[in-house]
Amino acid sequence: MFKKTLLAVAATSLLSAAAFSASAADQGHGKITFTGTVISAPCSIPAEDVNKTVDLGEVGTSALNGGKNSLPVAVDIHLQDCVLTSGTGTEATTITKAKVTFTSANADATTNLLKNTAEGNYGGASNVGVRLLTEGNDDVVMGTEVPVDLVAENSYQVLKFKARMERVATGTDATAGNVATDVNYVLAYD
Repeated sequence: MFKKTLLAVAATSLLSAAAFSASAADQGHGKITFTGTVISAPCSIPAEDVNKTVDLGEVGTSALNGGKNSLPVAVDIHLQDCVLTSGTGTEATTITKAKVTFTSANADATTNLLKNTAEGNYGGASNVGVRLLTEGNDDVVMGTEVPVDLVAENSYQVLKFKARMERVATGTDATAGNVATDVNYVLAYD
């Protein structure tokens, strides 16, 4: 009888201690989900460049309505872990270019200006769009490959582009408010 009582007291104490420890340690909890994708490519894309947000800053309506654009902001696509040469000897091939193709449902087919998707919503600017540019300040044509030279034997690469806000058309004034749009990019290598 004494053994059974002692065993019951020990078991109760052990279960109580375990329950107390679990509840005392849980002062908040959550869940972390990890996602990613394996791609068949010579370079990897870091997480911050897969779904990227670029702040174009603030530009005055007086500048836009006066025929000026906002200053261009860097839109860099970083590549890491690049292996640009495969094979050896006469069988070796080296990748020298990345070809970037931008597409957007918000692009005007004639001007390639990206429509402000905030326009028409509360607080949205009107008659303002976003222009995507190459590093050399040429307009990016949606759906057309833009070749960018890669640095040989460098495992880290930066594909440099720019973006700026512009007034949509002369004869219409830009109004103050929020500007938002998006563009997709696809990489190919040569």
